[in-house]
Amino acid sequence: MLSELKRYKHAIGLTLLVVALVAGFLRFNGDRERFFAMVLGQIWFGQAVYNYLRDGWVTIGPGGMAPEDNPMHRAVLAGVAMFLYVLVFFSSKDKANRWFVPEGSPQIYSRLCA
Repeated sequence: MLSELKRYKHAIGLTLLVVALVAGFLRFNGDRERFFAMVLGQIWFGQAVYNYLRDGWVTIGPGGMAPEDNPMHRAVLAGVAMFLYVLVFFSSKDKANRWFVPEGSPQIYSRLCA
């Protein structure tokens, strides 16, 4: 299965990039900071998946794994990157507020979090 994915590595990488940009534009609500955070987050994690498929450095953050490192560790890092890509894709400011703002919270607290 991995060989099948690696055969289409460029198409998968391009798809991850296009999905990040299209989702960012469709969900854009005027908040530029949130837009760039979402798009850059998806591109950051998407490049790790793409680099794994093309046997390059798999990086998340300041460190990474070289092509000659343990293949299982590289696969786990690429899997974590894909999970985080999907997590950023489905993240929503409304959902985050529902998670952290308790029911019946004071109005001032809701205004500070908005």
